[in-house]
Amino acid sequence: MSDNISFKILESIPVIHGRINAAIAEEANRIVKQGQDQIKRKIKQLAGEWVESQPEMIALSNNSLAAELGLRFGTAASAIDAIVIAVKEATTVKVEKMDSWLRGGITLQFQPSNFANLLGLAQGHQKFAEGGDLHWLKWLLVEGHRMIVVNYHFEAEAGAGRSRGGVMTKGGAWRVPPQHAGVEDDNFITRAFSEREREITKVIEAAFS
Repeated sequence: MSDNISFKILESIPVIHGRINAAIAEEANRIVKQGQDQIKRKIKQLAGEWVESQPEMIALSNNSLAAELGLRFGTAASAIDAIVIAVKEATTVKVEKMDSWLRGGITLQFQPSNFANLLGLAQGHQKFAEGGDLHWLKWLLVEGHRMIVVNYHFEAEAGAGRSRGGVMTKGGAWRVPPQHAGVEDDNFITRAFSEREREITKVIEAAFS
């Protein structure tokens, strides 16, 4: 005949529950602390890659869009680099420690909503010795389909103009090409970060695996 063993729980269920949560939070915070630097590095790297792969950046690089925007030949590469660096620098990963209620987590922020980090770039302007300043990056980000140049239109011509890709000719009007036109809530920067949840999840999972 076996002996009967009984237990008496001295603490209340809420106290036990709180201690379990505290133990879970402590372990979760330890894991997050170990992986947060890896997450930050990878997310910043991806942010730059996502922006650089946008059609607008490719069109700047191959001079087709750079010519339309009036960029002097050879300046697009440094402008692309400056944009990518600015976006990476603006990307932040904030880790909030988990508390005993298991509240906490990781918050990612990719870009100021006012695009101040980009609109303030010197490389986003094309200035001229005789005077004048073309803020072409602003055109690309927020001006949308607004008419920008009147009584002139762009004609592509290899080797022509300061861009070596074309010149402005009298007649008509010019605006950012429709496939590249952007407004504050829909431009090549916002599109770069659209629907990236799966890739971000993979980065976080890899850091904690």
